[in-house]
Amino acid sequence: MDFTKEVEANLFMLIENTKFLKQMADALGDCDEKGKIQNFLKESANKRRLQIGEKVIQMGQDHKDTCKAIDQAKEESATTEELARKVKELKQDAAKKSSNVKNKAKYKCFKKEMESHAGLAVVAGSTSDDNCSMSEVVQTGGDVFSLHDPWSMMLMTEPVRNKMCGHIYDRGSVNAMIKDNLSVRCPVSGCANKHYIQPSHLVDDLEVLEKLRRHQILEVDSDSDDSD
Repeated sequence: MDFTKEVEANLFMLIENTKFLKQMADALGDCDEKGKIQNFLKESANKRRLQIGEKVIQMGQDHKDTCKAIDQAKEESATTEELARKVKELKQDAAKKSSNVKNKAKYKCFKKEMESHAGLAVVAGSTSDDNCSMSEVVQTGGDVFSLHDPWSMMLMTEPVRNKMCGHIYDRGSVNAMIKDNLSVRCPVSGCANKHYIQPSHLVDDLEVLEKLRRHQILEVDSDSDDSD
């Protein structure tokens, strides 16, 4: 299991759930007379999901610190006992140097997206990077697409576009889905395309591939800033 990918997937799902709640609240409109769903949405975005996201990001940081400590300790230790002691020392040093999760770029991006999708006003200046995004959306033809594959929920590596509807998938995921199944439709919620996905419907999307590369560069820069 790639722990870093699992962290990204969990943060992405928190954002997607918030978007779903917002859509449900908008659909109910006047039916939500007492504003229960709207209040739940705001509370969820402001507290519950932000708190969960904070814990997930902290777990990701702890995992990185542990892996880094183990790699360094391996080169400096001659016995398993010395290795364990060295790893503990390095993790303690990392914990002392590490800033609060809420000050990290990843959390600020997550918070900004949560507030945005919940329909809440994002505080001006909450982040200095306008391109900061957990899911790094791409706009094409007025629609918004995520850089995460709709099946695996992981960041895509080989984005392909369905010519029949314009939605984007990871080549590995969509090929696995349609390999032995000729009745797979587009999995994106609300898609009006009724055609079953065929290999001939899929084309490489170089624009999204470039967005993915930029996203990866931003991630590396973010990690570098956090480690300073």
